[in-house]
Amino acid sequence: MAVFGRASFEIQLWKGGRWAINEVVPSEETARAKAKDLLGLKTTEGVRIIKESHFASDTRRESEIFCQMKEIDKDEDFSITVVDEAPVCEKVDDYYLTAARTTMARVFTKYLDKHEMTPFELLHSHKNLKRMLNLDTMVPSAVDKIASLHARVTGVDARKRKDIIYAAVETISKRAREVDSKELPELKGSTLDELWRRMDARFANQEERDYLAHVAFVRTTINWSGYLGKMTALLPMAKSQQDERARAMVDEMLADIFVAKTVIKDVIGVSKHLGDAVMRILDLLEGKCKPTKFAVEELVDLLNQLFAANLLPRSKKVLLDRLERDMASSVRLTNSEDSLADKAFFDAILERVVTDHGVIGGRALAIGLTERWARLTNVGGSTGRKRAMEGVRDKLTAGKRKFIYLLAMYDPASDPDMKALIESQVRDLAGQLNTIQKIAPEARTEKTRLQEVAGMQRLVLDSSLPDRLKEPVAGKFDELVSDYIISQGVIERLDDKRLAFRERATRLVTFCASGVLTVGRATTIARDNIVSYLRRKDFIAEFTADIPEPADKERAIKEFYALLSKTGFDVRG
Repeated sequence: MAVFGRASFEIQLWKGGRWAINEVVPSEETARAKAKDLLGLKTTEGVRIIKESHFASDTRRESEIFCQMKEIDKDEDFSITVVDEAPVCEKVDDYYLTAARTTMARVFTKYLDKHEMTPFELLHSHKNLKRMLNLDTMVPSAVDKIASLHARVTGVDARKRKDIIYAAVETISKRAREVDSKELPELKGSTLDELWRRMDARFANQEERDYLAHVAFVRTTINWSGYLGKMTALLPMAKSQQDERARAMVDEMLADIFVAKTVIKDVIGVSKHLGDAVMRILDLLEGKCKPTKFAVEELVDLLNQLFAANLLPRSKKVLLDRLERDMASSVRLTNSEDSLADKAFFDAILERVVTDHGVIGGRALAIGLTERWARLTNVGGSTGRKRAMEGVRDKLTAGKRKFIYLLAMYDPASDPDMKALIESQVRDLAGQLNTIQKIAPEARTEKTRLQEVAGMQRLVLDSSLPDRLKEPVAGKFDELVSDYIISQGVIERLDDKRLAFRERATRLVTFCASGVLTVGRATTIARDNIVSYLRRKDFIAEFTADIPEPADKERAIKEFYALLSKTGFDVRG
C-alpha cells in the first residue's frame, strides 16, 4: 500500500498579539504533551498545534488540531537567570562594554524580553533604569550571584565585590538621571552619521560626546516596537552609515538583541531541530542563510550581507557564544530517538566548524563541541573530559586539524588541570605524527604535504603554549621536513643541472616562497642553497644569458628579487 503523506506538528505560542513557533515535533502525541506543559507555565497566554501534511505531489496542507487560550497570572516572573561566568568590571565604563551587557542580557532575560528592551537602552535611559531598579529583588539577586562569581575568580571577598557593583550601579543611574532632560540632537528624521557630526560640533570632550551620542540614539530606539522592529530599523543603518562610530553603535545594540532567546529563531524561520539551527546560524554568519517558513526574509537578506562583509563583529561573537551554549546543552541535536543520529549530525557540525584555517568561534565553540561529545558518549568528570577531547580529536582525519582543535582549546588562564591535559595531548599527538605522510594523509603532492607540516609548525609557534612545550614540538616538525628534504633529494631535483640556470634558480626560490619550509634546519638548508646562487661571480649574467633585450633582462632580475623577498630569507650575509 502506498504511503500518501507524512506530517509534522508545529507548537505555536501566542506572544505580543501574534502566533510564534516554539517547536516542531514529528508526532501528534509529543506535540500535545508539550502543549500541555506550556499551558502550565504562568506566562503562557495561548498554545496551538498546527499539523502540516506533506504529499507525494509536493503539496502541503495545514490544519489546526489544537488551540487553547488562557489568562496569564498578573504576578510576573522576573527572576534572574543564573550564569556561570561574568566579566570582572573594575571601572564604571566597563559596564557599558559588550561583554558586560551580554551578561546583563542573559541574567535579566525575563525582564528584558518582556519589555523587548536591550541592556544598551537600559543603561542610557533613566526612566527605564529606574523602573528596573525599583523592583524588589531582581537586581539584588543578580548582584549577589555576580559578586560570588567575581569572588571565585579574583579572590576578593564577595561582600567587597557587592559594594563595588552597587557603587557602579549608583554612578550609572546618577549619570542617566543628570542627562535625562538635557537637550541633544535628534536621530528622528536624520541619520546616525549626521547625529555624530552634530555631536562632534557641540561637545569637545570625547568621553562626554560618546556617552551623549548613545543617549540620543536610545531616545529614538526605545520607541521602536519590539526586537524585530528595532532590527528592521537598525540593519539598513549598519549597511548605509559611513562613520565607524555609527556602525559600531548599531552593532552594539544588535548584539544585545541577539542574546534574546527567540530572536534568531523568529528571524531565520523554522529549523528542523537544534542541529539544523546550529548549521543555519553558521550559514548566516557566513552570509549564506536561506530563510525558511515564518522567516523575516528582508532581515535575513540584510544580515547575510552584513555578516559576509564583517560589519557586525560584536553581533557575530554573541551568536558564536550562543552556539557554544547550544552545543554544550542537553537539548538533542536531532528529533530522532536514536543516539546514532545525533552522533552523525555532530560529525557534520565538527567538519563545518574545525577548518584548515582555524576553529570557527575559537575556544568557545571548541569547548562546546567537546561538551557535546561528552554528552553523546555519556562520559563525565576529569577522565570524561580527557576522553571527550580525545574523541573529538580522533574524529578529525588531518593532523593539521587535530592540532587546530587542541590549540583552540588551550588557554593559559584556564585551570591548571585543563592546561596540563591539553599540553599532554599536544605532546602525544606530536609524537604520533612521526612522518609527513601521517600528518597530511590526504595530500596528493609533495608540495602540499610539506605545506601542511610547515603550517602546523606555524600554528604551534603562534599559539599560547608555553615555550617549554612550543619549542620541542616546533623542532619536531622542522626535523621531519629537513630529513625529508635531504632523504628525498628535494633541493637536488629542483636544481636539475639539465635545465637553464635561470629556470633552476627560479624553481628553487619559488619552492621556498610557497610556504613549504619549517623554521629551523629546513629553512637553513634552502637558504644556503639560494645564497650559493646569489654569490656566483657572474650571477646576473648567467641568469639573463638567454634574454636578448636589456629591458627584458632588467625586468627578469626585478621579478626574481621580488620572488626572493617572499621567502623572508635574509640573504645579505
